[in-house]
Amino acid sequence: MTYRLDSRVLPTSESLVATLDEEWARFGRPGTWWSGSERVAIASAARTSRSCRLCAERQGGLSPTALGGEHSGDERLPSPVVDAVHRIATDPGRLSKGWYETLLAAEVTPKQVVELTGILGILTIGDTLARAYDSPPSELPASVRGDPTRLRPEGAVVDEAWVPMVPDDRAEGAVALMYERVRRGAGFVFNVARALTLVPRELAGFFGIFLQSYATPGPPPPGGLERPQMELLAATTSSINDCFY
Repeated sequence: MTYRLDSRVLPTSESLVATLDEEWARFGRPGTWWSGSERVAIASAARTSRSCRLCAERQGGLSPTALGGEHSGDERLPSPVVDAVHRIATDPGRLSKGWYETLLAAEVTPKQVVELTGILGILTIGDTLARAYDSPPSELPASVRGDPTRLRPEGAVVDEAWVPMVPDDRAEGAVALMYERVRRGAGFVFNVARALTLVPRELAGFFGIFLQSYATPGPPPPGGLERPQMELLAATTSSINDCFY
């Protein structure tokens, strides 16, 4: 098993842990636009960002661009990619279109940005769950050689976001299946579900974990929380964590 969780503190979902295990192993495999070694380096950089001095100083400043310098850690990634990982992981509320365009000028493609964001989303869920269980974070896997698949979905366009997304009426294959799953639960396809559609494998990976983590189907079990209580806890936690969304 790649992803490990000490479940002696709280009961856990075997299905969720199995899904996390699958996605953790996938960190080391060639993705859609990043190699296996680059994907592991991206996840490692995200963890390094939590103790990065430059990130801490920028978070305390009026503008994240007011301070220059080097990020902590030797990430073996181009500096624009390292900066993108650190910024998304530690200060997402102050990302701007100008920042995004700077990435594009540094030859980081929208497809790479989306895959990178998917990696960070999956890592964040797994590491946050480990902290909740007072369990050590799982080690990142060794990388596997191979070429990225470079598969781009049909129908992705720039409309409401900086990166291209697949509109609901143009969705095919894996994207269409995910949209249908989201629509059954929410009644419509919300933009967060569209955000990763430029890289469908990351969309499937992230939402495969997210929906299990936040699943509230049917009546609550005896002693369980009602949906309004869950939303109150989620909103309070988001406020404490300064979640801009």
